[in-house]
Parts: sequence; structure tokens; C-alpha cells
Amino acid sequence: MSTARAQQGVPYTPGRSGDVVAGLLNDGRAESVAKAAVDEALRRGARLRFIQIVEEGLSPDERAAADQATFRAAVHALRGLRGIPCRFEVVTGDPTPTLLELTRGAAALIVGTDEGTGRTIARRCVAHAECPVVTVPINAA
Repeated sequence: MSTARAQQGVPYTPGRSGDVVAGLLNDGRAESVAKAAVDEALRRGARLRFIQIVEEGLSPDERAAADQATFRAAVHALRGLRGIPCRFEVVTGDPTPTLLELTRGAAALIVGTDEGTGRTIARRCVAHAECPVVTVPINAA
């Protein structure tokens, strides 16, 4: 089911699969990743689990800005939809072990690609996840 159909009144229908996990970085792609996760959750009838990933050592102001940006991205992706169960969590530091742990029993993991970031999160998740992994390219932002 597409987001457009859901916004036109097609209700969220719970399925039997695990959560769709979205790894959100404050890197300009969080909204694209969140939208892909919402689409996947609608398609599967799954719950959403937004995981905000923040770097260690941020000042309180930097942390607040990151929190606001990633929360806003998730809320924008959910705009116009009702009834999709979701929750928000924060991971500080290297998110890969946490994301991989969450793939046990998950319906899917949605993350941004690593290209151009110097990170290896997506590559490590694709290699070791226990569920399907959807990577959102940079140009999707």
C-alpha cells in the first residue's frame, strides 16, 4: 500500500510481521529514510521504530538540534496518516550493533546509504542483518 493511498483514507491494517526499523541520522536524509520506512510499514502492516542516531560528545545545543531535526523528519513522514503504531529511541555512538540487534525479529531495516559519508553503517547492516535491509540513496533527499 502506498503512502498516497493511506493518506486518502485507506486505513493502516496491522499484519503479523515485526517492526520496521528506521535508522535516522541528522545528515540531511532523515526525512527520506523516514518516508521509506513509513511506506514499508504500510506495505507490511508493521509497527514503526524510529532510531535516532547521534554522535558522542555533542553539546546540549547540538544534541537538541539533532533531536529536533530527526523527530521532525519522522513526523513529516507520518503526516496525514493515522493508526500506525510507532516509537522513537535514541542511540549514542556507533549505531551498528544496536541496529543489528533490532533486526532480530524485525520486518525490515531502513537506513541511508554510506556513499559519501565515510560511514560503514549500511554496508555492515546489509552484511549482517537478520531481516531485509532497504538503503536510501543520497539523491533521495
